[in-house]
Amino acid sequence: MSSFLAVDSAGFTRALEFEKRRDPRFEVTVVNRENFFLFTPMLHEIAASDLDLTNIVNPIRKMIRHVNFFCGDVDKIDIDKKEVVVSHGFDRHSHTLEYDHLVLALGSVTNFFGLPGVAERALTMKSLGDAIQLRNRLIAHLEEADTECARAERPPLLTFVVAGGGFAGVETIASINDFLRDALPFYPNLKEEMLRIVLVHPGEYILPELGEKLGRYADKKLRERGVEIHPKTKVAAVRPNEIELSNGEKIVSSTLVWTAGISPNPILDLVPCPKERGRIKVNANLEVESVDGLWALGDCALVPDPATGKYCPPTAQHASREGKVVAQNIIASVYGAPKKPFSFKTLGALAAIGRRTGVARIFGVNFSGFLAWFLWR
Repeated sequence: MSSFLAVDSAGFTRALEFEKRRDPRFEVTVVNRENFFLFTPMLHEIAASDLDLTNIVNPIRKMIRHVNFFCGDVDKIDIDKKEVVVSHGFDRHSHTLEYDHLVLALGSVTNFFGLPGVAERALTMKSLGDAIQLRNRLIAHLEEADTECARAERPPLLTFVVAGGGFAGVETIASINDFLRDALPFYPNLKEEMLRIVLVHPGEYILPELGEKLGRYADKKLRERGVEIHPKTKVAAVRPNEIELSNGEKIVSSTLVWTAGISPNPILDLVPCPKERGRIKVNANLEVESVDGLWALGDCALVPDPATGKYCPPTAQHASREGKVVAQNIIASVYGAPKKPFSFKTLGALAAIGRRTGVARIFGVNFSGFLAWFLWR
């Protein structure tokens, strides 16, 4: 029997491929910190109460009933012994899992770049807990600001800053803006002019992944709806009730949402194999050539793109398809069959920018407005 271990945030994708085979020669185990799959592109909708959390959460055990699942954190990876040490339980005791093939798709972690106060004070948008925490923060600040005794504290309470003008940052700021402005009529002591919603972005225009035209369109729409946008600017430091920008401006605010950087999962440092910029280098078949039985994909891997000669972008579109190829290639290696190289061209990208408005580029064609939002939804 061959044992396969998938260590990642969406390992069930690979596991499903094995489950379809129902081959007694395969024993598949998925390791994940949470016992559910989270559709992260819609986290901002949870934060803004536009969706119930059950809409973006699926229990892993329910989806892969014929595959082993282990809920825990990876502490150690020994590629020589082919073992993975996982901590779990209330006392975080260790458990060792053996494997013949190991699939790493560990994703990324938030990078605060060592900026003063950012790691300690900023909110992030990487997990379900992050989205719920942001929603609770928005509501708590409205409640506190509405009281007469908090009159002097209204500026920091009602100023919200998002760092990062990519997909996560733009969709988060748009959702925050819609949520707060829709909620204000229920707070008699608050007025719209008291709100300050700020987006800080280091580039010339937001949503650079979609190109300048759509980025400028999104910028225009957000500004029309009351969002301040600071291009060519970064967050320099965060202090109590103050966010300092790289241009020297200081914003009075107690809420910063950080979407301005990611880095490879530090667990990868435990794996002695070829890397570049912290990510594992794999061949066209998604296997690490120098390590027997090791495969990698998604954010933690550098996957060669045959069309460009560079590396594939770390998007969900690519990761889901990489997972399917990895599963097929592991099965092929067990049966001694030819392996399949990974090849995929991005279908497109979409972003919601609030008020049933969106921007999209699909097969090279730009869309904006309600149609783009409808396609995104």
